[in-house]
Amino acid sequence: METPTLFARLQKRLQTGEEGEGLRYSLGLRVLLVGFVIALCGLFFPWWREEVPPEWYPRRVEVGTRWQGPIVRAEYSFVVRKPTEVYERELQQALEGLLPVFFWRPYRRVELEQRVAVLVDSLYRDTLAAQHRAALSDELLKLIQEEHLRQIHRTVVDLLAELMQRDILNVPKGSLPAQQIAVRRSPVMEQVASLDQVLDSAEAAFLLKALVERRVPLSLQQLTLEVSLRALRPTLFYERELTEAVRQAVRQALPQTWGIVQAGEVIIAPGDIVTDTTIAKLRSYTNARLLQQKLQVSISTLMGSFGHAALICSVLFVYLGFLRPRIFRDNLQLAGLGLGLICIAALAWLSRTIPAPLPLEYLIVLPALSMSVAILLDSRTAFYVTVTASLLVAGVRQEDYPTGLMLMLGGMLAAYTVRDLESRRQLFRSMFFTFLGMGVVTLVFGVAQESSPESLLLHCGLVGLNAAVSPVLTFGVLLILERAFNVATDMRLLEYSSLEHPLMRELQHKAPGTYQHTLNVARLAEQAARAIKARVLLVRVGAYFHDVGKLTKPEYFTENQIGLDNKHDRLPPKKSAAIIREHVIEGIELARSYGLPSQIIDFIPQHHGTMLIRVFWQKAVEQARKRNEPPPNEEDFRYFGPKPQTKEAALLMLADAAEALTHALPADEPERLATALDEIIRERILDGQFDEAPLSFRELQRARDALLEGMVGIQHRRVPYGTVHAASESSSYSSMAEGV
Repeated sequence: METPTLFARLQKRLQTGEEGEGLRYSLGLRVLLVGFVIALCGLFFPWWREEVPPEWYPRRVEVGTRWQGPIVRAEYSFVVRKPTEVYERELQQALEGLLPVFFWRPYRRVELEQRVAVLVDSLYRDTLAAQHRAALSDELLKLIQEEHLRQIHRTVVDLLAELMQRDILNVPKGSLPAQQIAVRRSPVMEQVASLDQVLDSAEAAFLLKALVERRVPLSLQQLTLEVSLRALRPTLFYERELTEAVRQAVRQALPQTWGIVQAGEVIIAPGDIVTDTTIAKLRSYTNARLLQQKLQVSISTLMGSFGHAALICSVLFVYLGFLRPRIFRDNLQLAGLGLGLICIAALAWLSRTIPAPLPLEYLIVLPALSMSVAILLDSRTAFYVTVTASLLVAGVRQEDYPTGLMLMLGGMLAAYTVRDLESRRQLFRSMFFTFLGMGVVTLVFGVAQESSPESLLLHCGLVGLNAAVSPVLTFGVLLILERAFNVATDMRLLEYSSLEHPLMRELQHKAPGTYQHTLNVARLAEQAARAIKARVLLVRVGAYFHDVGKLTKPEYFTENQIGLDNKHDRLPPKKSAAIIREHVIEGIELARSYGLPSQIIDFIPQHHGTMLIRVFWQKAVEQARKRNEPPPNEEDFRYFGPKPQTKEAALLMLADAAEALTHALPADEPERLATALDEIIRERILDGQFDEAPLSFRELQRARDALLEGMVGIQHRRVPYGTVHAASESSSYSSMAEGV
């Protein structure tokens, strides 16, 4: 069996409406993917049996606010433990009041005299004394006799006795944590002394030098000072182990509780002001209940969590299945959306379980997910993703309605700001609107709960941090996706909006009529898109490449037949229709060979939808009637489809027909032009071409007015196909607008 060619595979795909083959479009994998997303999101829900009602959880309330929950009454007695931060603060205050302990060890005068005598004798006789003699003059050496040594001895003893009347520390004052010390004069006597009343070694040496310079002759100052410094010793000795033992005793003595709550006692009632003690009681009661009854997991709670996640996720999956089937049937896109929901559910779970002093729920970057979906897919899908993710956050955080609403509004405004993204400078607009949406909800609930100004300021600061991080994170992720998966964001579409693209230059060279037709269609489609606030840049780029398939056989299309015979005059109608239809498949193949993103390629088949190639259909019907043959099969004269899936594709379909009308009808007859355009629109509506596009009748009317205004500016006439006498006027208009 021969392997089908690429042309045959593309033709089959367009005829059957299938997106593709392989795992990316596998139904079985899609079912597994949906189940996996639901199961993983369900695991983040509280699937254990909690003995403590959610409204008791102290992190839900703030000091100074009024209690909004029900009355909480103790079922049994329990000890109220101090909050960790309170205990640490009290312990720090107690430790700061402790004084370093020193033992007092004084010198008697007899001991001092003996020590000085030994030092003087040693200084005079040993090597050190010899070194000093070498440094002294002969006159000074004569003075250093025995009587002089006795004089130095007396002087040093007197100076040290005077100096040691003030106690001397054995450690520097700067190393002590307090300005006072505890001095133990005896095992039963302890005094408190100020550091100003005692000296350390450096201060003692400085004072000793000053006394020597003031009282000792200059010739003996050097030896006297050296002996004095050697004989100097501290009288207060720091007891590190004893000091640490006292600190440890304080730690053990400081109580870690605030008393006992008796069974039946009311812990808090509605309207009460929340205090530190109240929060401590609620936390202690929570811990006591967990100790009283073990944490249990039941099948019912587990299934309930999965069911809860399934109901929430169904909001998105049902929307995709009915209104965005192409996204739903693409497992890659579906996996991306599912991964986004899982990440948001995980962040919500972490914000609830991580013991942090800050409200981490304000840092859940759901707006980043909303903006990413709005840029990569469309704003309506981003809206449903935002709603679904917000409900997941509220569910995972145990019915946290304020947080869910805050993230929902912030995400919606964030998605709106990137709806028509054409510059990275719009990053700052996204930051502002995200902060606005989240900040308003934060302030409203903060005022309702009578939160303190400090608390409101903290929450708004975290909202601002989220609003700043989310757009930056979005653009970082998009930069990766653009290159890795050939995704066409508006910023990347700008790269394809240049007429210098190789395909556009080739179109201008080989099919100049089609090139001019393309520019006119792009201008009309862009004007219509701006009128209904669709994606203008996407419409323009899609219009540039919508007819590139005509490059293979440009001479078979009317706009390129100026000065040439019409080749269709010598072909059967069915053959002509086949050639016209083939330019769609050839355009897709050519666009893929140039690496165009799928969002641009989608315009090639969708701008024709499943429209009937009426001019050749009428010709075939006329020939069959003349030959008394059965009427031809209408499907042989219809494009392969699919029908337009987006507003932009629907607008391009209308712009393509409108551009053809401007060259088939006189430009100076606006009434006839308007009538023809209305007939074209009516025919496509009746033919069901807009059934799968999210285009309302109001938007269709606005697009019609914008197209009519733009059609007047196109001047050159288009050579119409031969008139079929049996066709009605409406059929003639349709033939003119086929754009083949």
